[in-house]
Amino acid sequence: MNNKRSIAFTVELLGLFILLILVIVMITQVFVMSRARTIEARHLTQAVMMAQSTAEAASSEHDLSLLAEKVKDMDNVQSAEADASDGSLSIVFDTDGKQAGKDFCIVLHRTEEERDSGVYTRDNIEVYYCVPGQTEGKIYDLSTGSHFTAEEVGS
Repeated sequence: MNNKRSIAFTVELLGLFILLILVIVMITQVFVMSRARTIEARHLTQAVMMAQSTAEAASSEHDLSLLAEKVKDMDNVQSAEADASDGSLSIVFDTDGKQAGKDFCIVLHRTEEERDSGVYTRDNIEVYYCVPGQTEGKIYDLSTGSHFTAEEVGS
């Protein structure tokens, strides 16, 4: 009779041990998922701030090549290249400080509309993860517009 109690106690102890392991695994998964969401939120926040900074700089300059020179003076900008043929500006931001780390690439596409009082520009700013030479998934997209007078445009 004492042997039956011992076996029942051992089975119950084993069941409780398995239940404890399952609870620990679930709690660990919650913490890992929380960490991943925190990193994702940090990257989104950085992308929004970089897109806003780019939009502010773009609203101050009509000429994309001059805008590229202004953007190069911004913090953490590795490179900025304007392509006048398709009206775009490519910017690479370094946010982690590592030589081979993932960076953020910003692509600004500009379209212009002539108006009586000057030129209205629409800028579509897209933020991507990037490795030199290739962009990965889009993180954030911002559309904005600016009006430049004929004197600012130079016509």
